[in-house]
Amino acid sequence: MRVLVVGAGLVGSAAATRLAGLGHEVTVTATSVEKVATLQERYAHATVLRGSDAATVAAAVAGQDVVVVTAGPSAQGSMTPEGRAATYRDVLVRTAENVVASVEPQTRVVALSSLSVYGDAADHLDRIDEESPLTGSEDPSPRNFIAMERIYSSLGDRATVLRCGDIFGPGDPPIAEKVAMAHRYLGGSVPFSGAALLYRLHVDDAADAVVHAVHHEISGIFNLTHAEVPPCNAALFDRLSLDQGLPALEYRGEIAAPSSPISVERLAATGFEAGRSFDPALADL
Repeated sequence: MRVLVVGAGLVGSAAATRLAGLGHEVTVTATSVEKVATLQERYAHATVLRGSDAATVAAAVAGQDVVVVTAGPSAQGSMTPEGRAATYRDVLVRTAENVVASVEPQTRVVALSSLSVYGDAADHLDRIDEESPLTGSEDPSPRNFIAMERIYSSLGDRATVLRCGDIFGPGDPPIAEKVAMAHRYLGGSVPFSGAALLYRLHVDDAADAVVHAVHHEISGIFNLTHAEVPPCNAALFDRLSLDQGLPALEYRGEIAAPSSPISVERLAATGFEAGRSFDPALADL
């Protein structure tokens, strides 16, 4: 198959490597000439693409059997409402609009979304599944992820949307270091909720889920994280702050996330489970 991977960052690169290794003709994209030059050392086909550029997207999508969209907003631009407002619509919604407008009738789309679409709207439930209520928050993060999902879902059974936990992998700072950086660079104030459960997703699980979706042609919306219930943000981050002689973080709650457990049964029923994403050391927190 011909597969276009939009956004060859951490997950996109890992998925592209797997797909190419399985014999697919893979094209990867990045937003700058410099990044593409690096990608060309690893992949036969790489091109500059911004998802908000309709003409470039149309040219890249033409003739593809599958389009995998792993492009997402940068963490650096996500720490304030202003930063999220400036980037999330372009990166998520406009990319989705341009991809859906360009795909051919037989082309399938696999896109990464976020568990933040639930916000705290389903916290009254014992377990949150894909039919649970979505947040009505006006924050640019969940609002644009939800809008993006609806655009891809308009393709019906040709679309797969994977709602991911917080993605981490090689080169990602340890959680303790991230906590220290929050104190150092953000004044100890973070935009998320202390009560939210810290669902994480290893890049290898994310990439394997993409390959699973492509090969098995699963369609619909799926929660993608580990089955184990993690600690809440405050329980972990405040302990890590204390361990480093730092005060507890301030949780602004701008981006709410679920405090009830996430169900991954729908994806498990297709034969996939995220087995690398939960740290057993967190089980007792």
